[in-house]
Amino acid sequence: MSINTDEIIKKGEGLTVEFKSKIDSPAKIAKTIVSFANTSGGTLLIGVADTGIVTGVPSELTELQKLEKALTDYIEPKLLVQIKSQTSSGKKLLVVEIKESEDKPHYVLNERGARTIYIRVKDKSVPIPKLLLYNDGDGQTEKLLANRHVKTLVSYLKTSDSVSAKLFSRMINISEKRAERMLQDLAARQILLKIPGTRPEIFSLKWTE
Repeated sequence: MSINTDEIIKKGEGLTVEFKSKIDSPAKIAKTIVSFANTSGGTLLIGVADTGIVTGVPSELTELQKLEKALTDYIEPKLLVQIKSQTSSGKKLLVVEIKESEDKPHYVLNERGARTIYIRVKDKSVPIPKLLLYNDGDGQTEKLLANRHVKTLVSYLKTSDSVSAKLFSRMINISEKRAERMLQDLAARQILLKIPGTRPEIFSLKWTE
């Protein structure tokens, strides 16, 4: 069954969708592919500008060669993706379907052989520490998500980019120290993403319903 590319384009980029008018390089597209595989899976449309305008691919072969190089040379462990050719607005697109991987985390390799994990945060592919990919599976995550303070936080982050402990403490009227503990716990359980290198630390939404 064909994917409804027109419907995907209409909705725009997000957690599970990214547009590329063309592939700049195998190394760069590897980051997008890995971020989808490490998060919730996703669809990569090649031949569509960031604005949603269908540009089409000038050469399917060239784009396929870049994808193949990304998959074979820049991703570890290896990933399998599904690639289809489709038409939208009379122009040829490549549709790359990436499933959430059972073998995550996957890494992007650079020219020096260094490995970096990427995940999807809203419509961006973001590098993260390995620790944030896991939760302990002890059933506490469901309890956290049912907490009214956490519900308030999740609702806020669905419309805002990030939150700090100071802002969160004011939002729900608790101490900043307690707010910090809650945010760290939510990050450890894959609900929030702790943005690397920020001082004071800020958190973004990783989990979505």
